[in-house]
Amino acid sequence: MSSFNDFALNPILLSGLERMDIRTPTPIQKATLEASLQGRDIVGLAPTGTGKTLAYTIPLAQRLLDDPPPREKGRPVDPSRRIRSLVLCPVRELAQQVAEEGRSLFRGSVLRSKAVFGKSALRPQRDALESGVDLLVGTPGRLRELIDCGALSLAHVRQVVVDEADRMLDMGFLPQVRHLLERIPDQRQMLFFSATMPKPIAALANDFLDVPFRAEIGANTAVGHIGQYSMHVPDSVKVPIVLSLIKDQELRGVVVFSRTRRRAGWIATALRRNGLSVGLVHGNRSQAQRQRAIERFSAGELPVLVATDVAARGLHISAIETVINYDLPVSTEEYVHRVGRAAHGGGVGNAFSLVSPREEDHWLRFRSVAGTKVGRIDPPPYEHWMREVDLERLQKTRDGEKALKNFERKAKLREEQNAAKGGRRNTKGSRGDKSKASGKKYDPEDHRSSSKPDARHGGRKKKKKSDANANPKFGARGQVTRRLGKQRPVSKNERPGGGVRKVK
Repeated sequence: MSSFNDFALNPILLSGLERMDIRTPTPIQKATLEASLQGRDIVGLAPTGTGKTLAYTIPLAQRLLDDPPPREKGRPVDPSRRIRSLVLCPVRELAQQVAEEGRSLFRGSVLRSKAVFGKSALRPQRDALESGVDLLVGTPGRLRELIDCGALSLAHVRQVVVDEADRMLDMGFLPQVRHLLERIPDQRQMLFFSATMPKPIAALANDFLDVPFRAEIGANTAVGHIGQYSMHVPDSVKVPIVLSLIKDQELRGVVVFSRTRRRAGWIATALRRNGLSVGLVHGNRSQAQRQRAIERFSAGELPVLVATDVAARGLHISAIETVINYDLPVSTEEYVHRVGRAAHGGGVGNAFSLVSPREEDHWLRFRSVAGTKVGRIDPPPYEHWMREVDLERLQKTRDGEKALKNFERKAKLREEQNAAKGGRRNTKGSRGDKSKASGKKYDPEDHRSSSKPDARHGGRKKKKKSDANANPKFGARGQVTRRLGKQRPVSKNERPGGGVRKVK
């Protein structure tokens, strides 16, 4: 099917798609729309940026328009009965994005879309639910909070979407997802969408689905229009390399991904100290701070956004042109999501991964899921961005590596020379030769048992350690100790000095 008209959609939805300048369905939309409109459970897997959000938002909107909530004459619709579709998202930014796409699609109809998420005021979200919502998008934690306080009921939900399903069903979100699904009627339609689906998570998803329709369009791979490159460098030069990539090449729309929130903070600080305007997004930032950073980056006010993996999932930011993996992610699935952020607005994007020596073994796992060939390239000139102290340390490291290589080369050459001589060693001048020349057999025990006094100790024999510790005492931790007179505690009528002695 080459057009949305082939799916017999409601005219309101066709008008909404036209306003959004979307006229042709993407491959994942072609593959899943018909089965979704029939009410079947769906597992949809496709790379990032291929239209998965609309692939489930369109059938949800169609079902909401076809099955309006019951209404008594002369009375408004009960707000709890209006919530008939639920979308679960792992992060706040993705929930906001899905709700906004729903509003654009619903424009001109009575349908309403709302996002609820944590780390924001609870009262405005309660008020929005009381005024009526048809499509509710939320993070599991805030949804549970609204249920516990009596502001939300899922008794009338008939369609449930789990976006970024592999993340939602891992050990962190699975208990909360189960808790929410227990409050939804069993007669429901389930739709799972993601760019990656590991086998253990896929097996777990089958527990929630009833004979699902499965559509897989290049899953577990990055999209082909993104150039992927790796640079194998020490961890200490990663910041200068990032500065060289951004400032020397005058890049904009750059997202730098780090492994932890703390590392994201000091990467952003280092870039700011070198004259870059940087936005920061991670789990410890408030919702207002995260939203403001994303909005300024999207508007082109900030050329760089430093983030953890909270910004790697599902966010459609057309301003992103380049992705830099400052740290490799924990899982291969996160790598696919990170790289997929580039060129979401169209065109060609680039992704650079900075691989430190301790990440070399870990890097081999990512190359198998990259989808396209990852080119290994040399880093750009970066020494002019380094501090003097770091430059000196780097030079010492390079000198040490050079000396080690020379030593290994000479050792290998000596081994080859010895092997060429039949393995015989040159023993000229050894003790064995001297003893053989004198006609006396060399015995190492004669030297060890010599009774000559040791010149280093003034002509006196060195006292054996066992003699010095003839009367050992065991300390508190079971170790043998010997308490000397100088070390005993000061008692009454005594004072410390060059030892302890009694007062006259």
